[in-house]
Amino acid sequence: MSERLTILDIIKRSTEYLEKKGVPNSKCDVEWIISHITKKGKLELYLEFGNFLNDEDQNEIRKCIICRGKRVPLQHILGKINFAGNDLICDKRALVPRPETEYFTELIRERLRKDFKGTILDFGTGSGAIIITLCKENIKFKGIGLDKSKEALSLAKENITLNGLKNVELKYFDWANDNLDSSYEVIVSNPPYLSNKDWLIAQKEVKDYDPKTALVSDNNGISDIFYIIEHAKRHLISNGLLALEIGLGQKNLITSKISNSFNNIDVIKDFTQRERFIFAYKN
Repeated sequence: MSERLTILDIIKRSTEYLEKKGVPNSKCDVEWIISHITKKGKLELYLEFGNFLNDEDQNEIRKCIICRGKRVPLQHILGKINFAGNDLICDKRALVPRPETEYFTELIRERLRKDFKGTILDFGTGSGAIIITLCKENIKFKGIGLDKSKEALSLAKENITLNGLKNVELKYFDWANDNLDSSYEVIVSNPPYLSNKDWLIAQKEVKDYDPKTALVSDNNGISDIFYIIEHAKRHLISNGLLALEIGLGQKNLITSKISNSFNNIDVIKDFTQRERFIFAYKN
């Protein structure tokens, strides 16, 4: 039989363990893991600080804490993430959706007309987070998620099913070599935009568990964004919306690239005041 521990004991010991392993936000991660295993909300945990947990829950929590100490992403341990109010399955097949991208979907929605009924094309759909969020809110939208990773497409398919969507389809597409065969009202993308130098200094959770191809791009992180811009120039309708998530220091290169074909170019900062999002309308 395991040593009987209260919820407070487990939080303290687990937090200390993760801190020694260099895990950021250790206490918060511990709370998420305990909440996940016990099926109790965080507030409920704090109201039951002095309660003992059974051996089964303690053992499962211990396994999860050890995994987190090895820098397995919390989202992979939990198996799901709540993104913009929607549950998404999360594993090594695609990039873990970030809070910045959740904000990106809010900014996109603000720019869609209230009577919008067109097609949204999502380049590099990954887990499907962006296109699912946009198309679940309004079933009149049609979403198409493109990706060259068959693993990511399989994950996105599971997430579409999980969220019960009928208005999103997925297609294999390599934007460096394939061509689109139609025109679209909206093109969105959170593409690879890190340089190899950025990759080398990324956290272990990123380097060991996120697909490198979903994050790193040639030419100092700009090549894939430029491919997407070229597709958008040819396949966005007049006054169609282009929405991009970009990397640090890339704003000037990108705005210069699109200035001749797009108007009303708008650069938005994220929560850390980094210029991360670009919106523009096709001439």
